[in-house]
Amino acid sequence: MTRSQIKLRKQNLLAIQSDIREISLAMKTAESCFNETTDEDLLDALIYDRAALEARYNYLIRELKALEEPVTR
Repeated sequence: MTRSQIKLRKQNLLAIQSDIREISLAMKTAESCFNETTDEDLLDALIYDRAALEARYNYLIRELKALEEPVTR
């Protein structure tokens, strides 16, 4: 693996880690909003938002694991 490939891999890793932190915070916020609202329409929207955040989070975790795997030549 060349230096530029290693550098790009590290940049991707840092970007994914940052995205995971942002998604985690958004998930906590969505959970808090869900627990505090009583409006049925808003609850439906929050359920869909939460499902979308969880799907994105799971995708990012898979990407992170793939990047963390050792590189074979």
